[in-house]
Amino acid sequence: MLVFFQTLWESYTLKKKIILVILFLFMFSTELCGKANNYLVETTLKKNQLKLKFKYKIEYVKFFTLKDKGIIKYVYDVKNAILPKGKSISKYKHRAVNALRLGQFSKKYMRVVVESSLENYKTYSVHGKVLTINFPKGRSKRGKKVFRAEGKVKRITKYSPRIIVDAGHGGKDVGASYKGIIEKEITLSLSLKLRKQLARRGYKVYMTRDKDRHLTLRERTDYANAKKGTLFISLHTNAAPRRRANYVYNGIEVFYLQGRTRRTRYSNRKIYTSAWKKRKSREICKEIKAGMLSCVRKEYKVRDKGIKRRNFWVLRGTKMPSLLVENGYITDKYEGKMLMDDYYQDLLVQGIVNGVDQYFKRL
Repeated sequence: MLVFFQTLWESYTLKKKIILVILFLFMFSTELCGKANNYLVETTLKKNQLKLKFKYKIEYVKFFTLKDKGIIKYVYDVKNAILPKGKSISKYKHRAVNALRLGQFSKKYMRVVVESSLENYKTYSVHGKVLTINFPKGRSKRGKKVFRAEGKVKRITKYSPRIIVDAGHGGKDVGASYKGIIEKEITLSLSLKLRKQLARRGYKVYMTRDKDRHLTLRERTDYANAKKGTLFISLHTNAAPRRRANYVYNGIEVFYLQGRTRRTRYSNRKIYTSAWKKRKSREICKEIKAGMLSCVRKEYKVRDKGIKRRNFWVLRGTKMPSLLVENGYITDKYEGKMLMDDYYQDLLVQGIVNGVDQYFKRL
């Protein structure tokens, strides 16, 4: 192109030379402006890769990570990139990713944010106009069964322990709810999974409810006592109170019987608060909490809120050792999504089943 302009320069008159200079400057400035406004053209998600294609070759990508409450934010700032109005990547869903965001961070940079609870080492690559972001592969195990190491199904006999699984709430009693996440749905899903896996390991399993129906607290404990259960497990999810909004509410906690109380709510009902029951309940709480945390912490950062004592009716009204499991907070930004995730539920259930196994091995 320079040879072309040099030839024209030598042959043209002064007036034409001026016009030629103006034309050359116009073409050069247009090219610079075009590269300075490198518009995002399209985005695609295929398997484990998010690809962003731009109008021109990518100049530079500034990459860094931010860690907060067990979540890693992978941040990609693309220099001189422009985000057109209406372009978004929030529509994409991937099991290894909690959230995807796209925004115009400044006039000079367009920002891509990928949130995940998993570590990622080879995060991105640039090839001409295309930025390829690799998602964490830690959950590729999800294609396999969580319970793959169970071996043969154990035979259920008349001597098999009787486990009563109680799916908290149900029917008109939805339990806690937050932004479309409903406690009664999560507890039923967890309970059905738990019944299946306990049965595979040779336990007799009875459910207080196996569908969306309402039961009173008395009906639940009466059913458990009528079935002569060996162990009672009530599953719930937690929710943060509206007060103390700045306090961090997340994690798994397990409850067992506190003891006698002056409360008269169920004064006309017999309660079971023997020292033997409290001791056995605490033992199973320890095993189940340890099992749950061991399983979920392989891939998630989950807070241990400990073992606590309360006088919930389902703990007082049952004859057998009993516990109530709060599987996490639906009001937490990340834990709420995790509780809705099928794979995370499998890990919770695996932990409970492992804990039950350890408890009965000690007897």
